[in-house]
Amino acid sequence: MKISGASAHAYPEGAGTGERQPDRRGRRVAGLILGALLLMAAFVVAAPYLSSALRQGYSLLSGQTESGPGVSSTVGPTGTATTPSVSCSSAVSVKSLAAPDIRSGSADIAYPADYCTLAAYALQQINADRAANGTGPVSLGYNQAAQQHADSMLYYGYFSHYDTQGYKPYMRYTLLDGRGADFENIAYFYYSDNHFTSTSAVEDGIKTLEHSMVYNDSACCNNGHRYNILNPLHNIVSIGVAYNGNYLYFDEEFENDYVSLNFSATSAMASNPYFVTMTGTITQRVSAPNSIFIGFDGTPAAETPSQLSSGPHEYGPGTLVGGVLPPSFLGSCGQFTTGTTVCADTWKFSSAGVDISFSLAQFVKNYGPGVYTIYLVTGSSTDTAITSISVFVP
Repeated sequence: MKISGASAHAYPEGAGTGERQPDRRGRRVAGLILGALLLMAAFVVAAPYLSSALRQGYSLLSGQTESGPGVSSTVGPTGTATTPSVSCSSAVSVKSLAAPDIRSGSADIAYPADYCTLAAYALQQINADRAANGTGPVSLGYNQAAQQHADSMLYYGYFSHYDTQGYKPYMRYTLLDGRGADFENIAYFYYSDNHFTSTSAVEDGIKTLEHSMVYNDSACCNNGHRYNILNPLHNIVSIGVAYNGNYLYFDEEFENDYVSLNFSATSAMASNPYFVTMTGTITQRVSAPNSIFIGFDGTPAAETPSQLSSGPHEYGPGTLVGGVLPPSFLGSCGQFTTGTTVCADTWKFSSAGVDISFSLAQFVKNYGPGVYTIYLVTGSSTDTAITSISVFVP
């Protein structure tokens, strides 16, 4: 098997190893047509957001405190986090592959007829790898971002964490109603013959891709996929599988999903523009968050399949432009050494629920139109985020 890889990295962009394009020429070895395997990992795997930020002068000064335990169309959708309590057959819709672009918070997503079998098989492989490495299991989730991106790559013929609409994984996750924190692995197989003609053949492909991401990932991707698959804070994985005779695209969207969250952000025309409210109930015990990182991306721009396939293949969490800190009992808070610091209006977190509110208006004033992603972190990096919610500002 020929393995070709692309690195993935966190902020600051530019870190990581070089990348090579997949070899699409068929070769016969031991009577088989061997394809190209190309892997991409989540943005947080190699360099935690804050540890990288510290090297760049982003840090939290003393003085911060910890509390105890409908978005308008201009800034994004509203909704609650998807839970894995539903059955696979009721969560998916089998239909012919069509243009899966995201429009108004939905997409025309096609699950293959054997999706439930394949997703269960993929989950089994993932949890076997986690168990073998001392990590607890994840549950199968059904956020549509996983299948939507697999469909998009197969339909348009490209391979990238970005898509033809210019969206990054956490943007797609938000647009398709994700309210936890999202971390993406993607991989694909190519065969020059008509290879993927049965469920068992696709299962074999998934097994090979998963094994390579865990046990043959250092040269390709600095063990980025492995780190993502084995991260103990991940508790859900949504699976995307799209294939035809020649191609198999495999997407793993790992989630830190600990809160049944209601999220809203007012529009630019509101009396209190870009005021964010995050409320909900705790669904699984998690450490209390200590801060919010705000990542900024420019307004997404459409890209052609050839542009996407030529790279860059990595994606980052956006530029760290500061963050939000919980207020002290006097109403003040600590400061980020660089970027914008906003004190939260409300910051309550307990075993029962969460109630956090703050304004993005100062960030929008300082940095302008684009995408502002809200990372509510429980530790010192985006590895510990329990949200990665993107707000789209025109």
